[in-house]
Amino acid sequence: MTLSEAVKEHSVADEVAWYGKVARRKDLLSRGCTAWGLKQAVAAGTVRQICRGYYALPDADPLDLHLAQFQARRSCLTKAAQLGLWIIRPPSLPHVAAAHGRPILGCVVHKVSGPLSFMDILRQCVKCGSEVDGLVVLESAVVLKKCTILELRAEFTRREDARARSIIDMIDPQAMSIAETVARYYLRTAGFNVQGQFYVKDVGHLDLLVEGVLGVETDGERYHNTESGWAEDLRRDNLLVIKGLWCLRIPAKVVLGRPDIMLKWVRQTLAMISSASL
Repeated sequence: MTLSEAVKEHSVADEVAWYGKVARRKDLLSRGCTAWGLKQAVAAGTVRQICRGYYALPDADPLDLHLAQFQARRSCLTKAAQLGLWIIRPPSLPHVAAAHGRPILGCVVHKVSGPLSFMDILRQCVKCGSEVDGLVVLESAVVLKKCTILELRAEFTRREDARARSIIDMIDPQAMSIAETVARYYLRTAGFNVQGQFYVKDVGHLDLLVEGVLGVETDGERYHNTESGWAEDLRRDNLLVIKGLWCLRIPAKVVLGRPDIMLKWVRQTLAMISSASL
């Protein structure tokens, strides 16, 4: 099936949604839409032409509508967040792509001509963000099955991609959350031996096992602050005590915002474990 044949099975609105609810005319045409189809979609009210060369869904985000006025669109970490990839914290200013490369008030502009592929977005994130920023984006892309590690290795083969390749080597496709990924990164960077998703019989998987003796659970509010989540945490904690395995529960907010506190707690607990074994 050709691209144009595949597009016939989707509406123009579907194609605009594929780009994040706002799309350039040239990109829609490149995906098999026709000028007639765009005109019909506008007449039907399923999409609207918001400015020259840009179309949007009725519920498009105000930021995307604003950017279209400047012939720009989301890119880099800002686009990654929109795609559902893991981001430690949104950039203070939105990162946008524009062929003209001119400054846009309140934005960080990347000069980009042509459509942005998924791999282009990942490349921008690695270039713009810190090492841990790049890791959480790339790891989430793998965990969420948007790409594979092999595809990442095939993409980042240029001479200037050494940093990206080292980040790819850090990816754990079994990771379950951004907090787990960030905790693992800082613990390993601090020199600790860390195993991800360590299985304990009757308990299940711990997010991390440090130095083979200390479990670390990185708790987010969405799951753990529920009746069922709380009950399961109590069950697991009791069984870990029975089995003689130490475990720290560290809030995701601490992991993401104050990794230094997490490292301090881990060091102090390991010291306690060491002294208790003497």
